[in-house]
Amino acid sequence: MNRTIEITADFSGVIPNGSFENIRPLYGLKEIITLAEGETMDDAEIVARQKELQNLNYQQFKHQAEITYSERIAKEYSSIRFYDGKDGRKYPSVTSVISWDSSFTMPADQLAQYASRGTIVHKQVEIFLTTGEWKEPDDILEIYSDLVIVKQGALGLLLDDVDFRAFFKDYPFKVISLENECLNHEWQYGGRLDIKCVIESANKGKWAKIDGVKYDVPTILDIKTGVIDKVKHLKQQTAYAKAEGNEDVEQIGLIPLTNKNQCGFSAPVIEPSADKYWTMFLRDRENFRKRYGL
Repeated sequence: MNRTIEITADFSGVIPNGSFENIRPLYGLKEIITLAEGETMDDAEIVARQKELQNLNYQQFKHQAEITYSERIAKEYSSIRFYDGKDGRKYPSVTSVISWDSSFTMPADQLAQYASRGTIVHKQVEIFLTTGEWKEPDDILEIYSDLVIVKQGALGLLLDDVDFRAFFKDYPFKVISLENECLNHEWQYGGRLDIKCVIESANKGKWAKIDGVKYDVPTILDIKTGVIDKVKHLKQQTAYAKAEGNEDVEQIGLIPLTNKNQCGFSAPVIEPSADKYWTMFLRDRENFRKRYGL
């Protein structure tokens, strides 16, 4: 005659660092084991299985504590951007990670104006590379709020003093994808890369004048409308190259759109090794974790 053994395990604890103090989640598991006639299960086996169930409960508790803490950090630090990761986790953005030690001295309203100008230019480039049509900001509905910030801002930023189309004519490439969100689950970060492309050997243009360029390989390029910080910005591109779905990327680079030159752009920055800045980025990721606990 068959008989059954019921094994239960519960775990409860206090999470004191969430948005609401003293969260007390309770986790419980029950397992019913059917033993055939003649089968046995001694006390040591039952205790061992109960400990396994208890550990599963504890892992659920830890997972909830991580989610709760990340939600609190997201509320307290509005400057940190988060992406939705696995199992409800929040991943900090690549730009937040590499800026873990930054202290911005520029007033918030000025930062907002520069950020909105960058958003507008990025959207214009995205539309152009997708459709072949260059649209004026007034004709792009989704960047209306950014347009208002720039037009009404005291800095008087211009929107026609850089020229991506001229850059693209001199430095052509074949688009693979645009503005893709990417995640790295192992190191728990996220981001949105600008351009994944191939610089074709059959259509080199002025790329032939740039040392070290690799042709016909997947490449990530990032548009920059501000001051270029080569190390910082290439760490950013390396992180994107190490994200899920970008394992084929061999090369990274920057597209400087600037009004410092009459043509509206500078020569691109190319790093033919997508791995070169990876160790430096991981150092930033660890420092971010130490500072914010995420």
